[in-house]
Amino acid sequence: MSEAEKKEIESLRETIHRHDHLYYVKNSPVVSDREYDYLYCRLKELEDRHPESVTSDSPTQRIGGKAEQRFEQVVHPMPMLSLDNTYNIDEVRAFHQRVIKCLPGTAADSIEYVVELKFDGLAVALTYEDGKLVRGATRGDGVQGEDITANLKTIRSIPLEISVEPFKKIEVRGEVYMPKKEFQRLNAMREEAGELPFANPRNAAAGALRVLDPAITDSRKLGIFIYTVGFQDRDVCKTHSELQEQLKALRFPVNEHNRLCANFEETIAVIEEWRTKKNDLNYEVDGLVIQINSLAYRKKMGSTSKFPRWAVAYKYEAEQAETEILEIVCQVGRTGSITPVANLKPIFISGSTVSRATLHNEDEIKRKDIRVGDRVVIEKAGEIIPKVVRVVDLSGKRKAPFKMPATCPECREKIFRPDGEAAWRCVNAACPAQLKERLKHFASRKAMDIDHMGPAVIEQLVESGRIKNFSDLYTLKKDEVAGLERLADKSAQNLIDAIEKSKSAGLSRLLFGLGVRHVGQRAASILADTFQSLQTLQETPYENLEAVVEIGPVIAESLKSFLDQKTNMQDIEKLCSLGVVAEEHCAGKKGEGDLVGKQFVLTGTLSKFSRDEAKEKIESFGGRVTASVSKKTDYLVVGKDVGSKLEKAQKLGLIIIDENEFLKLIDSA
Repeated sequence: MSEAEKKEIESLRETIHRHDHLYYVKNSPVVSDREYDYLYCRLKELEDRHPESVTSDSPTQRIGGKAEQRFEQVVHPMPMLSLDNTYNIDEVRAFHQRVIKCLPGTAADSIEYVVELKFDGLAVALTYEDGKLVRGATRGDGVQGEDITANLKTIRSIPLEISVEPFKKIEVRGEVYMPKKEFQRLNAMREEAGELPFANPRNAAAGALRVLDPAITDSRKLGIFIYTVGFQDRDVCKTHSELQEQLKALRFPVNEHNRLCANFEETIAVIEEWRTKKNDLNYEVDGLVIQINSLAYRKKMGSTSKFPRWAVAYKYEAEQAETEILEIVCQVGRTGSITPVANLKPIFISGSTVSRATLHNEDEIKRKDIRVGDRVVIEKAGEIIPKVVRVVDLSGKRKAPFKMPATCPECREKIFRPDGEAAWRCVNAACPAQLKERLKHFASRKAMDIDHMGPAVIEQLVESGRIKNFSDLYTLKKDEVAGLERLADKSAQNLIDAIEKSKSAGLSRLLFGLGVRHVGQRAASILADTFQSLQTLQETPYENLEAVVEIGPVIAESLKSFLDQKTNMQDIEKLCSLGVVAEEHCAGKKGEGDLVGKQFVLTGTLSKFSRDEAKEKIESFGGRVTASVSKKTDYLVVGKDVGSKLEKAQKLGLIIIDENEFLKLIDSA
């Protein structure tokens, strides 16, 4: 590696770290996403070229490595204590009196307090040595927690490196939280999948941090606020407020709403200020933390075995309101999940008027015995999603218990509830409530790969009534398409050509495109490879499907249920009659072709087709594609801008071919 490349790598890392801080901590980006992506890609390119240059604190290492099978235990250098809770102003005043008693000779009105928001998240500890993040751990029982470093690195607001001044070693403590919008999005996804939603953002954040794959944690878009120091190798501050300013200078995300109060009465005013103001935040707050500012006073007061004596938490009561359930209706999600929803007599709660509340699923309704006409208590879960807490009065004459409909409220086809799941589902692929999203999936690159079939086109085709199922796509005429908004004559022809081309995509893509629940790309490929035709799949008993390696009972049951649905089979039959291939390509039969047993690795940018297309070509002739170069690799296929894989292949003496040689190899297979 040249000196110039070394300096560029160092400069890129520092620049990206700075932009991460500006974007995720300061909320004031100074470059566009495109500019940021260019910097990141350039750094990744240089590190791929020189893998020996990769360091643990590089921005490229936020997500990486294999999932661990378990989390290692970590002993905290100083116990992570809980806070004693208070629930009314009198209890807060009693805390202040205890402080005065513990600090004899100190004027009561001279004691400064710092008031901070109490986040509904998961407490963690981050350890830095020589400016590098070396470990991140959960609170656990306060004495020891779990090492979740890999997952915490995915949180962009956590700096991977800090200045070595003034601390050579420091452990900071903070709260990981899930933003309200992300919490809402995640719960919606879980309900559509037939899973129980998270009760609150804290549970959601904790669940995201304890998954074994950091990539999943990264997808949850978690945030963090650092609020204190557990250990430091130098005492440089006299007050908590000074310490927080020091943490800010080290690029840690410290909450902007922390308030230094000159005396106790100011803390009372802050409590009242945030009683309703907290509802406007993008993260969940269930109270405030009130703590002495002077670190010397803290040391003098000390702690019990559970709580520090110098701090207390004030918990706001959850806002609730009573209203009446006017009716219970069922909504159909994009995946076919059916969710019961209560239409309410409008009521103002937690800063907004609520007229609807999710009832989650049939089991929840039965457990709470919720019926139309009931007077109920409403609460916003995580102050975001309205939910019914309980029925107020069961003494009067009530209406009959709620029953789930026998058919889908949108398409009137029969619905079913899979074993072990909470949600009922509609499996009719032509259901209008699902059709748009299903069509997007059907036309996607990894499914039928219908180019020019974008969301706007699908929207118009469905709303006009021209498309009611997948097969209708293959009856479209150019003049019909040309009449759509923003589609000129040439664009219309391109779309018709792309639809025609997709007919020969093959069984694997068709199966994936149909959107059968639990049948992803891998399962579709295995099924297509094993049974070779859709007709054979239809005729295959459940027991034989279940017995296929990597298929199992869940996929088998879902597939049989889909294929047994009359409307689905009618659409599939029509697809076949219109020329859509429902068989796997002969060349794609596993174990056949001249590349059987050959192992390929792809590197660089290919000009004639994408990585997925190249992979598909290789597999269609019996070959296998892997991600990394090893002694078992038979061919390394190189494109433009290759990375470190080329160098490794050269050292191992492997066969290295360019794109033209690869095409010749495929043609001769």
